[in-house]
Amino acid sequence: MGRIKPERRTRTDLIVTALIVVAVVVAGVAVWWTSSARHSDLQTATERAPVQLPAENVPRTLAVKWSAKSDVTSVPQITRDSVMSAADGTVTAHRADNGAQVWRYHRDLPLCAAAAGWQGGDNSVVTVYRNDRGCSEVTALRGVDGGRHGARTSDADDSVDLSIGADYALLYGPTRLETWGSNLVRGIEYGRVDAPVNPDVGPGRTGCRLYSALSGADRVALVERCDGDHGYRLSVFSADQTSDEKIRQWGTTMITTSAKGPAPRVIAATDSTIAVYDGGVDPTGTVGGPTGPRIRLFTAQAESAGEHPVAGDPGAPERSRPIVDQGVISFWTGKATVVLNANNGSPLFQVADAIGPGAVMAGQLLVPMPGVISVRRAYDGHEEFTIPVDRGDQVRPVSLRVLGDTIIEQRGTDVVALGAAD
Repeated sequence: MGRIKPERRTRTDLIVTALIVVAVVVAGVAVWWTSSARHSDLQTATERAPVQLPAENVPRTLAVKWSAKSDVTSVPQITRDSVMSAADGTVTAHRADNGAQVWRYHRDLPLCAAAAGWQGGDNSVVTVYRNDRGCSEVTALRGVDGGRHGARTSDADDSVDLSIGADYALLYGPTRLETWGSNLVRGIEYGRVDAPVNPDVGPGRTGCRLYSALSGADRVALVERCDGDHGYRLSVFSADQTSDEKIRQWGTTMITTSAKGPAPRVIAATDSTIAVYDGGVDPTGTVGGPTGPRIRLFTAQAESAGEHPVAGDPGAPERSRPIVDQGVISFWTGKATVVLNANNGSPLFQVADAIGPGAVMAGQLLVPMPGVISVRRAYDGHEEFTIPVDRGDQVRPVSLRVLGDTIIEQRGTDVVALGAAD
């Protein structure tokens, strides 16, 4: 068989090939230039944080172990084995015992929000940064070593609130809301949608302003006010779309007769009950209805199911967030910490003069109080003893979490780790 002569390459072929190579290189450089990787610095863990076992008892004396700036968070954020700080575009995982860096993630963009969640599963930290589309640059990092395991971007408001429930992360701002699974795949988007693929996916309300929202089980509870509403509205949605990619609304109802006072705040969402803090400035139901601060309960279909008077301010403090921990939910009203049953949302007791929400340690509830931490029975609120704490000039609010033997307080713009005094 004769040898086949190779095809001759003309000058035109070489020029076209060169142009294709240049185009590929330029495209690659453009992708790298605009990518999040070029604008970020990730230092993954070289050594993992020690495993944190549950505390066996509550210490009687405390000393400060370490502290770090964290002005992006309102409540201490903890992974399975480390404590987060979030400030100046940087999220850092710290060892609980001495504050040493475990891993660090930085971007040269404003940091909008950061939250840790799914400790029993994916054990992730979700970060949200602001670009020209709002707080839309989202990255999920592994809690154990900081490695990236998810990213997404979409339109968002310039200021947002991020929380992570048992199954879904929830990001909302004044005009729009999104849920994501632990893989950052979107469940629903609600509110302002600039380019809807299907305009009939959600309820027909327009011009809605979103005031507070929480996800619980497979549902999202939202306080909003839309065009034509005379007061504030509670709406309950599924956290994920239906099979035909629509938002399932389980219920919606007007919960005040006007919007003269501060908006009520969703503080708990379970598969059976929604709990809302209402400062009581506006009457509920009909004119002349009950007023005054209270916890109002609703079914998962947004139907009224009772209310309980509590001490509190007309509007819940801006940085107050509920803490869910080992069967109880605690929420600071500005004048007291209210403790709810995490299974059904019903109030158990309130701690007067508390300065923030608390958490469970060795089966007992720790509540921050002026100059002390109050140690109480988690089921009825009976005080067992107090632990002196010197917080300096920080008066309130103080949010408290527990990781192993370490008590972590969010004091204003700092997280402070406390441990048993030597």
